[in-house]
Amino acid sequence: MSNLSTDITGLVGGANSSVLTSTEADRNKLAKDLDSFLTLLTSQLQNQDPLSPMDSTEFTNQLVQFAQVEQQINLNEGMTEIVDLTQQSIVTSAVNYMGETIEAASDQVPLQNGVARLAYGLGADSNATTIVIRDGAGSIVHTEPGLTNAGVHELMWDGVHKDTGQTLPDDTYTVEVSATPANGEENVPTWSTTFGRVTGLTNVNGTTVLLMDKVAVPIQQILSVSETVPEQQQQS
Repeated sequence: MSNLSTDITGLVGGANSSVLTSTEADRNKLAKDLDSFLTLLTSQLQNQDPLSPMDSTEFTNQLVQFAQVEQQINLNEGMTEIVDLTQQSIVTSAVNYMGETIEAASDQVPLQNGVARLAYGLGADSNATTIVIRDGAGSIVHTEPGLTNAGVHELMWDGVHKDTGQTLPDDTYTVEVSATPANGEENVPTWSTTFGRVTGLTNVNGTTVLLMDKVAVPIQQILSVSETVPEQQQQS
């Protein structure tokens, strides 16, 4: 399952910088080529035989081609501006997710306020299902048997280490779901989703990304949104 790592390096508006640079370079090249063409044309007109003047058809066609290239550059520039405005609009709309709880397709789950919430799915019944949670170093910190019937099941983890009994710090953890086939099935498709409170957003290569602390998910991978229950209500 695809996910964006915690190394977020994109900046809002940065995705189109290369496009703008390319457009500017094309416009500069067109201006230089047109200057060279006009210089050559002026020289030819000055040195032409008055009794046998040049046919204007060829250089007229050249001027038409220059005009067409300039129109294409203007069109590309306009499209870039539209894309940029669209991305800014998406980022502006994404601000509404701030502070809300989202569900997203990801195998990364944030431990927030000592609680990690996730869901896992089985594409078919299994003989046995195992849920494994690893920390950032890849060490197994939690494991438990999962349900074996096909469908989607929710799981809550309190952040307690399976061996030491210590409460682990809020951080990013990885979920692995494995299922033993039943009834002669070759394999059991599995997947997982993560829940978390949105704490930030950014833009990575033109994609709006929501952050649940250090867990990053593209906005296209959001499956549901729900109101976050205030912490004082959760404790009561």
